[in-house]
Amino acid sequence: MHTIWTGERVRLRPFKDEQEWCDALQDTLIVPNEFWGVMWGARQTRQKRFEPAGMLEPGKHSAFAIERLDTGELVGEEMHGLEYRPGIVGYVGTFIKAEHWHQGFGIEAKQLCYCYLFENYPITQVWADTLECHTRAATGLVRSGMRFDGRAKCFHCIDGKYYDLVCYSLFREEWERLPIREIVQRGG
Repeated sequence: MHTIWTGERVRLRPFKDEQEWCDALQDTLIVPNEFWGVMWGARQTRQKRFEPAGMLEPGKHSAFAIERLDTGELVGEEMHGLEYRPGIVGYVGTFIKAEHWHQGFGIEAKQLCYCYLFENYPITQVWADTLECHTRAATGLVRSGMRFDGRAKCFHCIDGKYYDLVCYSLFREEWERLPIREIVQRGG
């Protein structure tokens, strides 16, 4: 199972250590995220999640570091894992630091993670979700190859206002037609 996946703009790789993982999450853990509100956890809890496998535990909630190829900078994290609905289904979640938005890094990171999930697990589908007010994230999901799949009404409350959760998915046969499969480099 490869742990490095390289595209044209970014590389997915393991985090070097817990501090690098925390640095990738700085925008969402410390600064209130404009779409999700305050998302933070105690350092001990984060440390317990990181230590066993460096956030890359096969089949469980994991995360890759997203690294820019041109500068080598850490630009965010690509979360992923498996869920056991009827059958096994993969999921992705992308966090890009604000200073790296609008450059296509998140779209390519998602596509590289699709390759990781479909090539390593017997899944038929990968899904992702975001809040209806987070139109930039929804656009990124569509541009990465996903389709709108549905919504959960009044899912999340920010400052007393409720927002729907919008869901997107990509099936294996759709992924098989994505150009990223021809571009991706697997391994070190």
